[in-house]
Amino acid sequence: MYEKANWQNGVLTVSGIDCLNLDRTLSCGQSFRWEKTEQGWFGVAYGCAVYAQAQNGMLRIFPCEESDVSRWISYFDLVRNYTAIETQLRSDARLSACLPHASGIRVLNQEPFETLITFILSANNNTVRIAQSIARLCGLAGDVATMPDGQQYARFPTPQAIAALDLDALRSIGAGYRAPYVQQSARMVADGFDFEPLRHMPLLASRKVLTGFPGVGPKVADCILLFSLGRADAFPIDVWIGRALKSMFFEGEKPGKAEMERLVRELGPMSGIIQQYVFHYARKKKLATKWEKRESEDA
Repeated sequence: MYEKANWQNGVLTVSGIDCLNLDRTLSCGQSFRWEKTEQGWFGVAYGCAVYAQAQNGMLRIFPCEESDVSRWISYFDLVRNYTAIETQLRSDARLSACLPHASGIRVLNQEPFETLITFILSANNNTVRIAQSIARLCGLAGDVATMPDGQQYARFPTPQAIAALDLDALRSIGAGYRAPYVQQSARMVADGFDFEPLRHMPLLASRKVLTGFPGVGPKVADCILLFSLGRADAFPIDVWIGRALKSMFFEGEKPGKAEMERLVRELGPMSGIIQQYVFHYARKKKLATKWEKRESEDA
């Protein structure tokens, strides 16, 4: 939550923000178009390039149009009460271990089509290569715009622009085997697919719709729901989360599907946001489990 938002001369200043760590938020693997510079974090979202700075519960966004104030407040999820979320974590002896490493993370509300393509490209990939592929895609098919200081940047391409690319062009950005998935998914959106109903459908139904896109499995579907459609109950599970949950909740043993689903339900309606704390903690601590170690020793 925040206390006050003020826009003046192209600068948005939001003060009194609870639980905001901008470095952790922009480097924790939910977005790949932010880069730390001397002026702060530079990023492109919703077709706008801005710098973001944060200190002592205050966030500055510039250059910012007055008409975009509400969009940036939504993008950084500044209305949500993260103090309550971190209080829930602190009250659990297992989850409280995440806070020294992940406190201040906020889940961004990104553009759904961009998030779809981004997380298709993320499959079996690492953060550096994902960011490089996205930058190349934007350079290849995105509109070029200019900031007030003269710096040029490329917007994320439209569904029509990506759909028009041939597979060789998509492979040239590093998409590899994902190239047909990117092309076909872009065509589905260009043909009129509407993301908005997914915000209000039951979670399982929304996930089922998204897994109808080529290259989208349950994990990528949950990333799209969590990072762009406001579904705080979507809980992406990948290798890092799997390791963390086994280590923290199942004494290093491999849980069954029913046990994992029960745990997610017990975490409550903010389970997806809690997942980001656990994910960041798992990466920082490089968690392994007894079960995985035994698998390796027995191999």
